[in-house]
Amino acid sequence: MSRPAPRAAPALTWWRARIDEWGMFPVLDHVISLSPSPRHFVEGLAVCLEPLFDGLYETLMGQLAADPALFRIPGDEAGAAGFMETWTRALRDQTTRVREQLDES
Repeated sequence: MSRPAPRAAPALTWWRARIDEWGMFPVLDHVISLSPSPRHFVEGLAVCLEPLFDGLYETLMGQLAADPALFRIPGDEAGAAGFMETWTRALRDQTTRVREQLDES
């Protein structure tokens, strides 16, 4: 008699869908085969993504230098620092809401 497949947690199902959508499975599968431990996997992935994030940082800094008001929220005089604080707070709030929803399911 065959056992039913284990039920994936909603967050894992969501991540797998994003990985498939982005076409990243072959890359991640290869990285996992080279570094099977979670720590090594994360370190390897960070190394692979570093050039992308460096490029993003350079682009954003160039845009900020060209127009300092670019990252300003209307009515907030804190400038880019205020923008980042608001953005970071929004991400944390969203993460908290998602975790609460997952805990309820």
